[in-house]
Amino acid sequence: MADGDHLSRMEHITEEVVGKHVEGPNGEDLGKVTAVEDDKAILKAKTGVSAEIESGISKDANDRLSIEADQIAAVDDDTVRLNADF
Repeated sequence: MADGDHLSRMEHITEEVVGKHVEGPNGEDLGKVTAVEDDKAILKAKTGVSAEIESGISKDANDRLSIEADQIAAVDDDTVRLNADF
């Protein structure tokens, strides 16, 4: 993380995460947040994301990958980092 980056935990998912890259707990690039709906971040998965990682991310009613606030370890200026329990 570069000097001046803001790092925080989220209690509720807000529009501020739209456009940020999503990283798994080991730093793997999982994709990008494209929207926020019903307090969930909607994720466009990166091509080639493993089935094991994808299975840890829930799907919404429209079969899109979604992330809930309790799955997020930290958010900085560019990245949403998932916790080890995602």
